[in-house]
Amino acid sequence: MKRLLRPLWRHPDKFDGPGLLRVLRHGDGASRVAAARELARRPETPATQALIALLTDPMPGVRRAAARGLGWRGAGAEALERAAKQERTSTVALDLAEARVRCGVPLAEATPSPLVMETAAGPRDPERLLGLGLGEPERALARRVAEPLAELRAGLSERARRDDLQALQDLAELGEDDGLIETLRPSLGKRGENARLLALGLLGDPAVLDELLDDLARMDLDPGRAFAHRRLSALALGRLGVPDVCKRLVRALEVEALEHEGRPGAGLGVQYPVRAVLIWALGEVQAPVADLLCGYLDNTHQSALGGFHLPAMAALWKLGDLARPALESAARGSSVAAENARRVLAHGSS
Repeated sequence: MKRLLRPLWRHPDKFDGPGLLRVLRHGDGASRVAAARELARRPETPATQALIALLTDPMPGVRRAAARGLGWRGAGAEALERAAKQERTSTVALDLAEARVRCGVPLAEATPSPLVMETAAGPRDPERLLGLGLGEPERALARRVAEPLAELRAGLSERARRDDLQALQDLAELGEDDGLIETLRPSLGKRGENARLLALGLLGDPAVLDELLDDLARMDLDPGRAFAHRRLSALALGRLGVPDVCKRLVRALEVEALEHEGRPGAGLGVQYPVRAVLIWALGEVQAPVADLLCGYLDNTHQSALGGFHLPAMAALWKLGDLARPALESAARGSSVAAENARRVLAHGSS
């Protein structure tokens, strides 16, 4: 029966409120995120209580949709505060912060702290090093809540239609685009296609999941464009927060090492490796792959960014209790990997 219903689950606008809740209980990852996004858009009072309950859902994409819906309503301040204290993924943390500001919490109080981890070389912010994660969260939040939401969306939509690519991304960051991203797609050039991929991740709509997964293995483009597609697709998949993509992300890690990075023609993949973004994405979707990530804890030299141990440490911290057994095992001994594992465990308990 579930196999028969799955295609319908991907169209949550066809369901009434109880139907959406059934999809949230029984659907696959993408369907559950789509249902949570649809629930967030609906003005009914019962939906508010359902969204509050979804703030503790194990799936990051569902929590993200719930936070956005509560922010648009200006409701659930106490629940949002509790969720913000527990949240480990950067994508959801920023949406929780925006929702709290819309509920009246001062910007400075709601702004999440960057993920700074102790390493053998001193404190490091792995996500800032990659240009990912929270970045400059206070500036991002100020941009999102600068005007009344309806006016902000209207202004951004008009600018995007005039080929303002930053406006297209800013509009997606608010969680709504009314189909504008796809409407403008035929007129987008190479630069615009990159902006579109960024916007898809910011928008968080799982309807594009299959397209993004296909882009992880693009071989029909020149090396520079293929690198950009793989990197931006990995980034978008992390932001969608659907753990179902775990196996494809792991496979993409293997392919990057064997077929792309470090090979002639790899281009920017050497300076800004796709593998680092894939590892970040595994943390953002909270994929249960702690053993694999621990295998990168001693990787201090395979990229221009100083290896892959820093994004792996951040991803392991985001897994929380899921990573503890693997980290405790890796922490035994005196190796570089053991020291980094101990530092992740210490950060998790602080």
